[in-house]
Amino acid sequence: MHPAILLLRARGEFWKRISTNSGVADIVFSLLAFIMISSAVYGAVLAGWRSPLLSLYVAAKLPILLVGTTSLVMLLNWMFAMAAGSGLSFRQVIAITYGAMGVACWILLSLIPVTLFFTFGVASDQGSHEELRLTHNYLLLTHVVLIALAGVAGNSALRQGLREVIIPTCSPGRIYWSWIISFALVGCQLSWILRPFVGSPFYGIEFIRPDALDRNFFEFIFVEVLPYVFKGG
Repeated sequence: MHPAILLLRARGEFWKRISTNSGVADIVFSLLAFIMISSAVYGAVLAGWRSPLLSLYVAAKLPILLVGTTSLVMLLNWMFAMAAGSGLSFRQVIAITYGAMGVACWILLSLIPVTLFFTFGVASDQGSHEELRLTHNYLLLTHVVLIALAGVAGNSALRQGLREVIIPTCSPGRIYWSWIISFALVGCQLSWILRPFVGSPFYGIEFIRPDALDRNFFEFIFVEVLPYVFKGG
């Protein structure tokens, strides 16, 4: 059975394979393909309100974001696991990390109807400057929340699996929270570098902005998005 299907229907068997180091390489490559395909589908819908070209760009960039985030935090996750005395090998950490992202991608696929509703049923690319700004900010926050919830759910499933994979004397809580924080920090900043995803109506359509390395995700959200959302509400 495909590892992505195991995550959905027989998660205990998935964790058992990892704990016994059974076919870990195959699990990783299979999950990598699933993550790329499912996130590309979600990405194509995400930017649909702005432009078909931006939808194509985001369909390519969202897999880069999710796979890139997962890959960048692997070594950090392994270091946290080693420090906690988990007994996990680096190969097992890779498989577990991709497993968490695989669960998140199943949730993103299930949220596509919600995304379609907000993208094509609520959002409009017509209106005044303030209306367009508010539409963009609401869409951006909606997708940030949905993707964050998918990530938290994926890592929640991971916590259950950690109990079955790590040695009994190790507490999964410390590993879980360190992994959550590393996912969040790396994922948010990488998403900022790879922007646009939703697509501001005040900028042209482009794959990556020329100022990609300027500022950071958190500054943008708290300075330029939330104040206008609350003002508009």
